[in-house]
Amino acid sequence: MKEAAPEARAGQHVMAGFEGTDAPASLIERVRAGRIGGVILFKRNIESAGQTAALIASLQDAALASPLEAPLLVGIDQEGGRVSRLSDDFTTFPAARGFGDAGDATIAREAARITGAELEAVGVNVNFAPVLDILTNPECAVIGDRAFGESSDVVGRMGEAVTQGMQETGVAACAKHFPGIGDMAPDPHDVLPASRLTLDELRAREMRPFQHLIRRTPPACVMTAHAVFEAIDDASPASLSPVFLQEILRGELGFRGVAITDDLDMGAIDDPAEAALHSILAGADIALICHSEDAQERACSAISDTIRNGSLPPEQEAASSDRIRRLKESYCRPNWRAEMLEIIGCEEHREARERILAAIGEA
Repeated sequence: MKEAAPEARAGQHVMAGFEGTDAPASLIERVRAGRIGGVILFKRNIESAGQTAALIASLQDAALASPLEAPLLVGIDQEGGRVSRLSDDFTTFPAARGFGDAGDATIAREAARITGAELEAVGVNVNFAPVLDILTNPECAVIGDRAFGESSDVVGRMGEAVTQGMQETGVAACAKHFPGIGDMAPDPHDVLPASRLTLDELRAREMRPFQHLIRRTPPACVMTAHAVFEAIDDASPASLSPVFLQEILRGELGFRGVAITDDLDMGAIDDPAEAALHSILAGADIALICHSEDAQERACSAISDTIRNGSLPPEQEAASSDRIRRLKESYCRPNWRAEMLEIIGCEEHREARERILAAIGEA
């Protein structure tokens, strides 16, 4: 990536959601100006594999004309089960719990490999999976069957298999929701949950899958949770906390990849733009804002101001920008070709899906 003004450098730290199956003109303009470094796709953006590939290609063309001449990160939440964004022409799979109950990491890895291959074929380069939350509280509906199970060993083993399968296709895996929210009942989409778990308790249970994965098969990204752990940092949720981002995730666990916040447009967060700035200052690399264009723009402006005036230490900005650059160099495919779509929903993948469904008892 080229050197650029603070505005374009700030844009690399913002990942944006948008409406529609075509890229809005305002989004193309902001991408071309370098004010957005990544986008996230939802069902509202996807009607078919061909349309999705064309949408992403139009955004990448704009990104390569930006001041940094850097490709976009294109993310999606394709976990399987109830968190599935893809259209019916793709090959999709059930929720994580079925794989955890079956206990066979081989089939979890195969399902992730198929999912990754089809995502890569249309130009998606980051998948916000695996979920590494342990379902320690059965009342935690926001996680529920998205978790592989109640055991840290099962969650860690299955999460590793999914990460391996995903990343060997050229799609970055993003483990979530650090440090683990399966013990909480409130939904951060609505309110900011709080926990009284101590750091030792987190180490003994909730963080174990993350520690396992980072040490054995590091995911390219980790997503941080909107949850306050009062005994550790009662001032900020983990997604905005230097204690969790710098001292624990990077210091104690040794994570060297890209740290991304959960969606800052959730009910748990009062002002997504202000929170985006705080997250970057705290040590996150990318602030995820899935809905509000105004918040995305305000976040970019606020981050660029801190770069310009030095409130974001230059060495911290340089290290964060380098992590994003390395992620893009590793996972952003330079050229898309129409024949790549032949893999979407192909006979080989459909047959594999039927075998996997039979193996987990969901045929």
